[in-house]
Amino acid sequence: MEISIQLYSVHTETEKDFKTAVARTADIGFQGVEFAGYGGLSAEEMGAFLKEKNLYSVGAHVGVESFKNNFLEELAYHKAIGSKYIICPYASMETAEEVKEMAEVLNNAAKLAEGSGIKVGYHNHAHEFRRLDGKYALDLLAELTREDVILELDVFWAAYANVEPVSYIEKSGKKIELIHMKQINKAKENVDMPEGSIDMKAVQEAAKFAAYFVLEHEDYDKPIWDSIRNDYEFLKEL
Repeated sequence: MEISIQLYSVHTETEKDFKTAVARTADIGFQGVEFAGYGGLSAEEMGAFLKEKNLYSVGAHVGVESFKNNFLEELAYHKAIGSKYIICPYASMETAEEVKEMAEVLNNAAKLAEGSGIKVGYHNHAHEFRRLDGKYALDLLAELTREDVILELDVFWAAYANVEPVSYIEKSGKKIELIHMKQINKAKENVDMPEGSIDMKAVQEAAKFAAYFVLEHEDYDKPIWDSIRNDYEFLKEL
């Protein structure tokens, strides 16, 4: 399978030198990137840089305020660089009303994105697996959003919430188009792929219909680039 990387995984490096850090992900073997900031590059500069490094843009994580206030700017940027998704990475979902409000934000963005070739979606953490009216908040969000609003399932956070990722993928089906491949151990810590408890092969098999598999790694007990390479080598063998 092709493997992309959420660039927040190396944000300490991109903050020092954006282009050098992104180029290093390409050198390791990643084919795609998911942005968490643009390093000050214009769309024209980013497009040229991605082409130079033989990378493609899966899309980006864009905060809920940007969805509300400057989505058209984000849409234009990502259309110019060939992205496929604009994802909201977090929203409060303490109540059913908050879920409904987030669904409206996503639906409005999806309407603006019609005809662009770009889909919008939502990335989970653990709190979306609290039950509201007898169902997960994330399931309620899925029900309230348009068919073309997708989910990016972060398997670490599903497992953190004691939700078995493979079962959730099988239940949710093709509403999930992106998978964040992020490993967890029994102590609920983010660890290198070979050291964790999630069966990533089973995840990959269950989500064969997914458009992209995206590595994310946030916490490190060894040098960042060693862990990123370990993760890549593990995932490419699935």
